[in-house]
Amino acid sequence: MGRAKEMMIEHEQNLGAAARYLVSKGYLQQCPYHEQIYGGGYDGLGGDGDFYRFAMADRNRGENGPVPWAAELEAREYTNLLKEAYEEHAADECGWCAKHRDE
Repeated sequence: MGRAKEMMIEHEQNLGAAARYLVSKGYLQQCPYHEQIYGGGYDGLGGDGDFYRFAMADRNRGENGPVPWAAELEAREYTNLLKEAYEEHAADECGWCAKHRDE
């Protein structure tokens, strides 16, 4: 496997971990039936900076913190990953639940 593909797989894994972290902190929601993550958007994760301050504190705890997967990431890479995960899950509700409700 080439290095580019390995980096892409690692990014996708980190993106999934970032989405789960955002769920655990209440910034995103996860459907209890379908496990789909939703509730994000493009309005940001906290304009006052508190979110990023607490997220960085969690990251800086390294292996003892809630985000050991991010201990090796650069600070900018970590915050960009959180932002990307939040924006990627911009639906208002679980797509599967909405589909079944509308049928």
